Amino acid sequence: AADRAACARETAKTAPLVKGLQQLVLAFSQRYTEKKREGNLLDYSDLEHQAIRLFLGEDGRPTAAAREVASRFEEIMIDEYQDSNHVQETLLRAISREERGAYNLFMVGDVKQSIYRFRLADPTIFLEKYQRFLPWEEAQPGEERKILLSKNFRSRKEVLDAANFIFRGILSPEMGEMAYGEDEALHFGAEYYPPRED
Repeated sequence: AADRAACARETAKTAPLVKGLQQLVLAFSQRYTEKKREGNLLDYSDLEHQAIRLFLGEDGRPTAAAREVASRFEEIMIDEYQDSNHVQETLLRAISREERGAYNLFMVGDVKQSIYRFRLADPTIFLEKYQRFLPWEEAQPGEERKILLSKNFRSRKEVLDAANFIFRGILSPEMGEMAYGEDEALHFGAEYYPPRED
């Protein structure tokens, strides 16, 4: 009960500050939008959202414009896919071609390298596909598939052993959103490094 009362007092103290901050952010957003309109300007976020309006209809399906753009691409290749956000994922789906449930998207990523959550990157977009896609040798022609690129050619074995030791200790579905098994481990591929004893 004492903890609850202390929490209530703390909330009462901080509530006016939070409300003031909220009003400041809303006022800034409104003024920023006015300034962009005055200058006939768009920022990057505006461009993304305008593209969604252009490429997706009210029903959430690709528009004629999206289908026309999609017809120009044999493949759409995305690097650092673990740092995609939902707006980017929506745009990519809108301008990709779908055949028998699979899209002409080629994505490369490593969830262990996801560092952009502060700009709304959502590594679960990557992880959902990583868990759902079949290994390439098991997938039927035209089915979504994954190819594991687990060999590392940049680092010495000692560095990879240390990284694997750390990741095995800290990554789990609860912490890091994935288990760290053999498929996720960094495997030594740089056979050209001379052995070291130090």
